Amino acid sequence: MKHLSSLLILSTISFSLFGQQISQIGSDFDNCPGTPAYGLYDYSQSAMLYLATELEGVGISAGNSITAIQFQFNSWESGYELNDQTIKMSHIAESSLPDPGLPDYSSLTISNTTTVKEEFDFRGFTGITWGQFDFDTPFIWDGTSNILITWENRDGSWESGYGWLEGRDVSNRCHIWYRDNSYPTASSSANRYLPNIRLHSNFNPLPITLNSFSGKLLSGFGNSIQLDWSTASEKDNNYFTLWRSFDGQTWEDITTVAGAGNSNQLLTYQYIDRNIILQFIENNTIYYKLSQTDYDGSTEFFQIIPVEIQAAKTYVVTRTNLMGQEVGQNHRGFIIETWSNGVTTKTYNK
Repeated sequence: MKHLSSLLILSTISFSLFGQQISQIGSDFDNCPGTPAYGLYDYSQSAMLYLATELEGVGISAGNSITAIQFQFNSWESGYELNDQTIKMSHIAESSLPDPGLPDYSSLTISNTTTVKEEFDFRGFTGITWGQFDFDTPFIWDGTSNILITWENRDGSWESGYGWLEGRDVSNRCHIWYRDNSYPTASSSANRYLPNIRLHSNFNPLPITLNSFSGKLLSGFGNSIQLDWSTASEKDNNYFTLWRSFDGQTWEDITTVAGAGNSNQLLTYQYIDRNIILQFIENNTIYYKLSQTDYDGSTEFFQIIPVEIQAAKTYVVTRTNLMGQEVGQNHRGFIIETWSNGVTTKTYNK
């Protein structure tokens, strides 16, 4: 479904309007060419990273529901239109973007990606003007993560008359990718200036106040990771879910732990993730994240943590052929090796 976005011109940095808080990050007037959409190309994507300290600095808190965003447009011709645009927001662990990086964010640790405004059209704003985009789906900030804002331009054509956004000179916090004929899948641009934004937010208290979340490798316990977390308060907390990833992108839920329901005191939790085959883990890192589910089924995700591991030393216990006969490591043909950690591998020597 297509939408045409409305305009709102504001003159102050942070205030309340109709029960909403409006918070501005950035106030410089450096040109940010290629943002939010690069009108010279058929397709483009912008990535804009804002730090948790910047959100806190303008009064946004954990549990705030972000319901709209404004960008400061400049030099767009009257009536210039872009179709099939999408805005997404994510939590991101990194505080800078790799240069030039990839538009699929495969090298980044991101979570809770939300399509906040989908497949809309907008007309360019004349002069230097704050253009507002009301979200179809709000984004709830966890209070600790940085945020990544993505603008996807899938118009499929271009014409002259496009402008840019106003912003500030910040290194590796804004990148764009662009291509004619098809959507960009590889790096095609380096660093750009970071646009000024205004975020509209409502306070939506989180069901729990997470005090800590950590993990560590246990030695002598069958290659196990100990995960500990604590809460300062809980409200209608049904259960926690622990998630694990070996690449920071693909996740599996590994267990659920009952919550306390309602509590106003410090509570601690622990789970041991056992018998992980460490030597097959790339980069010596395992990622974990925690989510919490209310009695009504609503779920909130918290920040991802990396656990650095070092593969335990292992050795071959037996080497046999396909008939079960013991052989040496230089045996020609198939060799089945059983390792001290219980892993079995099969190799073939010519």
